[in-house]
Parts: sequence; structure tokens; C-alpha cells
Amino acid sequence: MDLFAEVGFSGATISEVERRVGLAAGTGSLYRHFPSKEALLKAAVEREVTRLRDEMAVGRAALPRSADPAEHRLRLYEQLLADIRRFDRLFRLMLNEGERIPELREAIWAALRRPVPTDPREEDVVDAIAVTALGGYHLFSTMQGRPFNGVAQDQFLRTLVDLTRASAWEGASPAAD
Repeated sequence: MDLFAEVGFSGATISEVERRVGLAAGTGSLYRHFPSKEALLKAAVEREVTRLRDEMAVGRAALPRSADPAEHRLRLYEQLLADIRRFDRLFRLMLNEGERIPELREAIWAALRRPVPTDPREEDVVDAIAVTALGGYHLFSTMQGRPFNGVAQDQFLRTLVDLTRASAWEGASPAAD
């Protein structure tokens, strides 16, 4: 997975993959385990998604519960931002290789997807807005190499809590459930 994330699908040679996993480089011995480079990438992505989902579950299980809805939402948004960061290299790979290997895109989204009704309620829309805001904050912070436009993470998260607090789902449990 590291090699694909570093150099992309096209840049990853089978010889280099073999070298990194301890096989004799250049022998094609990897093909005894995977029929193609695409199959190798798919298996690597599936393994990485499983690992990341397990990390997400541990993080969410450890989320402290709070009687204060704003505090609970703040902790939830911190966790969601951490989850987005966990998937960063897969997102990059998906952006670069998603057209070539559509299954890659589907595997990544399946890990993050939450069922949304055909006719979403207000809380579903608020969840989507919050996740989009968190993803945008992460992306733009990554592009700038610092907190986006100098807005510290804590300030961003607290403001997002304030903006979403007025929604109809004040007592509901957002995206983490």
C-alpha cells in the first residue's frame, strides 16, 4: 500500500513491490500470489480499508460521552476529522487512480458510507454538511501545509459545533452512530 500511495499505480513496479515484501525482485514471483497489478492494488486497498475501519471503531468506542450536546458533538467532530486524516493516503490514491480502477473508489467509499434515506431528514443533511466541512478543512489545510487560512483546528471545530447546534437534531447522535 505504501508504494502505491507514494508513486501511484503506474509508478509502482512489480519488481519494487517484490523487493519491499521480501521476494526476489524482478522474478515475477508476486504473480504466484496475485494475477495482476490491479488485483494486488485491490487487495492492498481492501486490507488498508479493513485496518482503518478497525481503527475508526476503536476511536469511536473510546469517544467520551457527555451530557452536554455541544461537548459531545465537539468530540465527535474531532473523531470524524481524525478518521478523515486516517484515510488521507487512500483518498489521494482514489483521486489519482479512481478512473482506472473503479473498484478502488467503491471500496474506499463503502468504508466511510453511512446509510442515508431516500428522503433525508434535516439531521442527515446537517451530518453531510459537517462531514463536508471537515473534509474541506483537512484538504485545504493539507494544500496550505498549515491550518487552513490560519484557523486553528479547535477554533474550526468549535465554530462548526455552533453552526450545527441550531439544527433540529440537537439531541440526536450524528454520523458516528
